[in-house]
Amino acid sequence: MAQLTKNDLIKNWLLGYSSETAYNYERLQGLGNTNAFMPIIRALYPKEKQAEELKKYLIFFNTEPSWMGTVVHGITAAMEEQRANGEDVSADDIISVRSALMGPLAGIGDVVSQSICYPILAGICISLALAGNFAGPILFEIVYKVLMLTLGYNMYMLGYTKGKGAIVDLLQTGLLNKILDAVSIVGLMVIGSMAVGNVKLDLSFLEWVFPNALGEIKFNVQKDVLDTLLPGLMPLAAVLGVWGLLRKKAKPLTIILVIFAVAFALVAIQALMGAYK
Repeated sequence: MAQLTKNDLIKNWLLGYSSETAYNYERLQGLGNTNAFMPIIRALYPKEKQAEELKKYLIFFNTEPSWMGTVVHGITAAMEEQRANGEDVSADDIISVRSALMGPLAGIGDVVSQSICYPILAGICISLALAGNFAGPILFEIVYKVLMLTLGYNMYMLGYTKGKGAIVDLLQTGLLNKILDAVSIVGLMVIGSMAVGNVKLDLSFLEWVFPNALGEIKFNVQKDVLDTLLPGLMPLAAVLGVWGLLRKKAKPLTIILVIFAVAFALVAIQALMGAYK
């Protein structure tokens, strides 16, 4: 009876992180995944059958390879073990399961990595770096990799131990959606705090002085109006403005040009009001 060892599984999991090293437009991650499954195929099949069994991985494949997508490789390893031991699992079954799961797992993995973990961690570490703490970028690299490897390993083992039912169980219980919702809320809070701390936009240069019999009255748009009604309103308006342009499918270059145009206009107004005398 062919049996995969823990060492075989760890090799397969780690090699999965190199799935994009042979990236191409015909098969995307296909060649990289073929390389990742060589330890599994070598452990389960005799030498004369290994080349034939590897062919099933040479087809098109593409998913998020680091955080959640590793569960697909774990499920595949379990199915390969069943197939090598004579169970009713064909090569087409393995291809079908991988093809069916790669899309949903890509979406979930991208949300976890790019929309949740990356902005939250980057927001914290950017604040440290801006404060002059050199540990900011170092901490980002270390913590990001630790989170990625921890989640990737556990998802891989979940896929291997539970097989095809792993993703079904996660989706049916609703636990995954609850975790994503909770962490997304935290991520939005971090993005909001970053908008106030890192986006610099104020109208404090708009100040008028009105003389009267008792002296002078100063009126500052930023200090006397905006900061009184809603502190941080201008940074929030800038962030929402960029978000609105993104929703309207504006190109990044267009957004950059708009930001430059607004900045030049504000500098020109300051110059006209004598800020640079």
